Amino acid sequence: MASLTDDTYESIGLVKPEVYVYVIPPRQSTTRKHRAADWKLDSPNFICRLKVITKGEKCLIRLEDRNTGAHFATCPVESYPSIAVENVEDSTRYFVIRVQNDNGQQAFLGIGFNDRSDSFDFNVALQDHFKYLKQAKQIEQEAQQTASNPSQAQQPKLDLSFKEGQTIKINLKSSLPGDEHAKKPNKNTNDSFVPGILPPPPGSSIPKLTPPPGSTIPKFAPPPSSINASVTSSTATPTPTTTNTTNTNVHSDLSWMQF
Repeated sequence: MASLTDDTYESIGLVKPEVYVYVIPPRQSTTRKHRAADWKLDSPNFICRLKVITKGEKCLIRLEDRNTGAHFATCPVESYPSIAVENVEDSTRYFVIRVQNDNGQQAFLGIGFNDRSDSFDFNVALQDHFKYLKQAKQIEQEAQQTASNPSQAQQPKLDLSFKEGQTIKINLKSSLPGDEHAKKPNKNTNDSFVPGILPPPPGSSIPKLTPPPGSTIPKFAPPPSSINASVTSSTATPTPTTTNTTNTNVHSDLSWMQF
């Protein structure tokens, strides 16, 4: 594994194939941030490929030609956030980076991403690098302190094992064999329940169904008491002769049928 000071090992933390590059106007005030609205966002000066490269403790933002891969500009980042990489005032997708050539000449360029997720990845790649450096330095410092002061390494560790004769008690909510009958709820024998059929809600009435067209209504013989009553009434008062007509409407009166 390469050490932090090894500049021969190069790691690529992020690659974005399309980034818009703008030649931006100078800052109006040292206390005011850049504004992307002041740039010509519809007509970028260049469209490049962006890479975040780490070499040991160094972090570089490299802009390349997206077709040939030729080097365009490099932004060395010593810390983040810093003047090397700044957020603009009015957007989260645009940044101002400070590029530098081999002679030490510097210039400020604006870069922009198509999507906010790309700018989020760009932020995370820079933050992860410097967070890793901070943690690595802390580990190195602790190792040096341990080497310089061996008494700290020989400190007794916390013993959490059980001593001889030491016991613990755990209460588990489990039912005993004799408690199953007591815990079972008493079922009401008057309640009738058919599996698979839910009882109707309270206050609901069962609708009366109409038989299909063409069906015949069954005729039932009247009880004997009604026959005797009709015979006596016929002998007492004569009834006029009427023509027996059959009611062909099967839906005339179905109130007596219950389904």
